[in-house]
Amino acid sequence: MSFTGVFGLVLLAIVALALLGPAKLPAGIEQLWLMVTNFRRSQADQDPLTLEQARRVWQHNENPLYDVVQILYGTVEHLVELRYRIFFILGTVVVGAIVTAIFVDRILLFLQRPAGDTQWIFLKPTDMIWVRMEVIFSAALVVALPMLLYQLLMFIRPALEAPREITAFRMVAVIGTPMVLLFFAAGLAFAYYVLLPVMLPFLLGTGGAIATPTWDIRPYYSFVLAVLLWIGVAFETPLVMAIVAWLGIISPMVMMKQWKYAFVGIAFVAAAITPTVDPVNMGLVMGPLLALYFLGVLMARAVYRPRFTSQ
Repeated sequence: MSFTGVFGLVLLAIVALALLGPAKLPAGIEQLWLMVTNFRRSQADQDPLTLEQARRVWQHNENPLYDVVQILYGTVEHLVELRYRIFFILGTVVVGAIVTAIFVDRILLFLQRPAGDTQWIFLKPTDMIWVRMEVIFSAALVVALPMLLYQLLMFIRPALEAPREITAFRMVAVIGTPMVLLFFAAGLAFAYYVLLPVMLPFLLGTGGAIATPTWDIRPYYSFVLAVLLWIGVAFETPLVMAIVAWLGIISPMVMMKQWKYAFVGIAFVAAAITPTVDPVNMGLVMGPLLALYFLGVLMARAVYRPRFTSQ
């Protein structure tokens, strides 16, 4: 599934939580699951169950959905706080979408540049509407990233009490947040100015003398947006490694010893991001990701602290 597809599912879940409300969410899941259960029982000529009877059956069968619902019931207070912060994030996404909608045609032309002088077509009457919507909301997601990070930090802050936890929180807030934005922007720039200008002409030339390239514009934008956003996320690797080392979960020495496994993992990631497995495109993705891994080892070494058993 593409990045924008994953984002769409996540956004749908967030909107559902915001609209339904935390108190109604576990009850709504139970009612939906009860309907499914009774429908299956009716197919087997069995009597329907009440909610209390169904709960006993789910608990006796160790149904994982029952455990999820119980967790949701126990975390309603936290979900209320999360819902409050989700509204701020959604508001920022809406504002970002309005702003990017004004410049959407310029953004579309900007994203076409790496493909060079290519002939574009769209096959369905609504394709260009979907293209604009996908670009607008992808750009809005990037615009809302600072607000997303801020609300996430504010949601976590009340749960921190130990001095070491508060110190780590302040470091993440003051230093980590700007670095997240910086590394993400560096990933976008690398994908746009280095990766796509090599990858797209290569793909254009695969037809040779057999076929003339005429690209459908909707899959093109889905592909370009996925490459940009996934590379942007991949560039956060050093920060994740530094945070893991700061928490004392994995030492930088272990990270360095596991470089062979990292190499294999990076190869799989590169194969998933790039549409072909030719050495040029694979190398363009793997090279920076390997460099980021070793940069992460250096950053982990700088901030590593062995885990404390007591304060």
